[in-house]
Amino acid sequence: MQKFVILLTYSLILLLASCERNDYPYVRIKTPTNGEVFDAPGVIKIFAEMQSGDALANEWLTVTKVNATHDTIIDNRGQGWQGNKMYHLIDSFISEPATQYKIVAGGIGGSGPSYDSVFVSTN
Repeated sequence: MQKFVILLTYSLILLLASCERNDYPYVRIKTPTNGEVFDAPGVIKIFAEMQSGDALANEWLTVTKVNATHDTIIDNRGQGWQGNKMYHLIDSFISEPATQYKIVAGGIGGSGPSYDSVFVSTN
C-alpha cells in the first residue's frame, strides 16, 4: 500500500508539473496616450501590443465615439493582430472635430480576458 501511495504522489506531481499555465494576456496601447489631444480632422494612429504565455482565443480593437447622449462604435476589429505570444496591432482612424474617443484593445487568454483603454480627444 505504501508503494502505491508513493507512486500515486509522484504521478500527481508529474501531472501538475506538465500542465501548461494559463495566463491573462498583458495588453498595452502604446500610442496614442491617455488624454492626448489631436487636431481634427486628421488621422489618429494606434499601436497596441499584447503578450500571453499561451494562445489567445480572441483579440479585439474597438474605437468608440463618446457622446453625451450615446456612445457610437466607429471601429470594431478582431483582425490585424500579428504575432505568436507577442502580438502587435497597427491601425488608424479619421477623427472628427470636437470629439472624444475611447480606444480599447484586448484579448482572451487561458485565464480570461484582459484589456487596456485610453481616451483621446480632438480640437
